Amino acid sequence: MSDADKKALWDRWGALTVSLLSMRVAIEREHALWEHLDVTNRAETRIKSSVGGKFKIKITDHAAALEDQSTLASAALVLSYSMAEAAALERLGLDSRKVHGIEEWGARLLESNTSSWDDVEGGLAGVVEVAVIRNLVVHGPLTIDAASAKRLRKAGCTTLDAGDQVVLDLDIVGGYRHRLRHLLEAGGLKRKRRAG
Repeated sequence: MSDADKKALWDRWGALTVSLLSMRVAIEREHALWEHLDVTNRAETRIKSSVGGKFKIKITDHAAALEDQSTLASAALVLSYSMAEAAALERLGLDSRKVHGIEEWGARLLESNTSSWDDVEGGLAGVVEVAVIRNLVVHGPLTIDAASAKRLRKAGCTTLDAGDQVVLDLDIVGGYRHRLRHLLEAGGLKRKRRAG
């Protein structure tokens, strides 16, 4: 992977980080606006907007939607994981259809830079947790199934078990993104730090 490709990866990663932080600020401000508005009947008062055509929603439903971070968190996790996997596979010259999960491509990436799972925050267990949660977000019900639980145990993860509900918010996904970033950096995809 060229220096230009690495720069593009970290520019995109940083842009996503800034976007997530800005969205959190916007959501917080929007929520505060409607929570502090003096309205007699909040349950029946509706907001109208031309966003997406004609959109009407009760203030209470709007406030509840703002409190639920799971959709934004899920999108951020899927995009971050995709960026990390694509960068690793490009660096290794591997086809995604011929690699069996983050356990394999992560290990190969680390080996290519004479690093190990000890150099990654959360280690193998931590990144497999990220991969399992990402798969559940993309493919199905947000409950740890038997196959996912087996994969987690094999990697040494003891924090999740079969039947556990997956709960995502932006803080949790921030931790998952941190683990992915550590894996990429330990695998030789270091970010260039700005001087000064």
